[in-house]
Amino acid sequence: MMRLALALSALLTLPAQAQAQVTETPDFRRAIAAARAGDTATAAALFLPLARGGDAQAQFNLALLFFDGRGLPQNHAEALYWAWRARLSGRPEAQALIARMVDAATPDLRKALAARITADLDPRVKAGEGRAMLELSFVLLDILPEPDLVSAYVWQALSAAFETPNAVAARNATFARLDPKDRPKAQEMAMGQLKTLCQSGLADPVCAALF
Repeated sequence: MMRLALALSALLTLPAQAQAQVTETPDFRRAIAAARAGDTATAAALFLPLARGGDAQAQFNLALLFFDGRGLPQNHAEALYWAWRARLSGRPEAQALIARMVDAATPDLRKALAARITADLDPRVKAGEGRAMLELSFVLLDILPEPDLVSAYVWQALSAAFETPNAVAARNATFARLDPKDRPKAQEMAMGQLKTLCQSGLADPVCAALF
């Protein structure tokens, strides 16, 4: 069974820049120390606010604690939620944990997870954060029981327009998967969604230029 120790050992092999980002928070260091000492309840209490604040490694470690039931009651729904948050935040090792819980990921749970993570991303999306738009597209592609290709393309097109790394490749891959008859509609919807964001107060030069 996967253990928190795997996440701790992963910390030791992170690139220097990434490791500096992970270990710069005193509470994160305290959480790691508590976990190494076997005080997983304290570790969980320290990881939780960091995970809510977007720390990808804290999200992954919290997912492991929920998965194993260490420091927290075992809960695969919560483990999946935090594993997906970590995966979307850029922790590739979270995919292996997600795969371990494939039987728990019923269609209803996947819909609930998608709705919960979409709500998490909404403020960042409305603020015009291209990275959040790209993350939302993968919620629509990978978490929903049936991928919503059109909506995923819309957010990838906007993310690419905001020069988000990797968004162009994702947009092009999704465009290739679209039914040709849906492609014009998807592109029109992207323009419509941009207009909605602009009218909601998005501070971007393109808003004044286009609308």
